[in-house]
Parts: sequence; structure tokens; C-alpha cells
Amino acid sequence: MGLLIEEESVIAKRFRSGALISMTACLSFGQLSSLPVFDVASVKPASPSDTRGATFEFTPGGGLKITNGTLRGIIETAYNIRDFQIVGGAGWLNSDRYTISARSAPGAPSDIPQTRVKLQAVLAQRFQLRVHRETRELQIYALVVAKGGPKLLSAWVSTGEQTVMGIRAECGRMTGTMASMTNLRIYLERQLNRPVVDQTDLPGKYNFEFDWTPDAGPCPRPAGTDGVAADSSDGPSLFTALQEKLGLKLESTKGPVEVIVVDHAEKADDN
Repeated sequence: MGLLIEEESVIAKRFRSGALISMTACLSFGQLSSLPVFDVASVKPASPSDTRGATFEFTPGGGLKITNGTLRGIIETAYNIRDFQIVGGAGWLNSDRYTISARSAPGAPSDIPQTRVKLQAVLAQRFQLRVHRETRELQIYALVVAKGGPKLLSAWVSTGEQTVMGIRAECGRMTGTMASMTNLRIYLERQLNRPVVDQTDLPGKYNFEFDWTPDAGPCPRPAGTDGVAADSSDGPSLFTALQEKLGLKLESTKGPVEVIVVDHAEKADDN
């Protein structure tokens, strides 16, 4: 199933501001008591025999359901950040898995930002999680226009015509429909697990599609006329495909990145 990416991440705003000021945001017990909390929250270690992948779901009424989530992944959800923005912590943060089921009081709105804050309170209570924020200079990618100019097709939609806008992504394939450079930047950031800054100065919306071979290996494709499934093993890298098909380039550089530093965490037991 493809992934539609439309929203702008918090880290993009941090890059645009250019702020280099370090800051701390440790939760004291007094601050913790003032946070909004779930009406009911259950935290249990996941079964070691459960080989299913992790799922993270915001449910109606301000609820939350996490299955097989690592604490590192749960921190990502609670603070609305990317994996590369988490610094420190023991190795078990990315190996031990947990199931969390939480719901808000009846009639509570489906407010995702507030649900994230409630999850922060759960982490502080059940995992004794203590974190602080810093801004550090890290390796990033700058998305720029390649030599020769962009090869993007501007998207035009007639008045009243409805269409899905954004980027639909699957293994080794990306399709943009009325996609902005912000849409593209967010997808590349997730794919490469490194901050990406848009320096293209391209304000429009575009339609495009291209394939590449992921670093993890080729992607299976639907079977052809001979009944044999094709793969993308002979495809270019993401960097090459981006330049050949879209006329854009990723340049490695350094820049300010806001991170969450894990100061302390303990394994949670059954309720």
C-alpha cells in the first residue's frame, strides 16, 4: 500500500527559522501533573512470539492504539519527530516492544496534538522517561535544482475537479500528484532518514513518477506477460533517479537539527 504524504514536518520550520539556540525541556513531576492525561491507558510488553510489524493509530475521541512499538518509535509518535532526531538511550529502546491502548474521557475531541502530549505523560509515568531538547549541527541533505534546470511538469486542475494531492510512495516508486517541493522534501526525509532542506525555490505544484532501486535491495513488480515477476534490480539509485527524472539534486551538507536527548528511561512492566 502506498503512503500519501501531505503534511509539513516540524523540523522543516526549524530549518527555515535557522535557529541555533539550544534549549532544554525536561519534564519535572510538577510539570507532569499539569499535562492532559488519558482517561484510561494500558501499557504491556508485546509478546516475543508476535512477529507482526508495529502499528500506530490515533483513534476517534482522542484515543491511541500502538501495537509492537519500540520505545524509540513511541517517542517519535509522542513528540512528532523523526528517528534521526532521537539521541541517546540504551539499546533496548529500539528492541523491546510494547502495546499501548489508551482512551480519553467520553466526548473528548480527536485532537492529535493533544493526544501526543497525553502520550508524553504516559511515557514519563510508565517508562520514567526524561528527555530534553537541543539543537545540534548534523549531516543533512539540501534539495537543489540540478545543472540543466528542473524537469518537472506543472500540474493544472480545473475548477471543481477533485484529485488526491501529494505523494504516493511504495517500495522503489514515487508518484506525485499536484505535489509541492514540501511534499517531496518530507518523503525524501523519511526515505533517507536524514533531514532534508528545500533550497529549490520552486513554489509550484507538479505531477511526476519515477522508480529507483532502494539500498535494501530490489522491489518486486507485478508479473509480466511471461508470468514472471519483474524487479527493480537494474534501476538507478534514488539520487540518480531524482536528478535524471526531476532535474533535482541532493547535496550532503551540515545544518541545525532540533533533537530529543534521552536522559533516562526504564522498562515498563505489565499494568
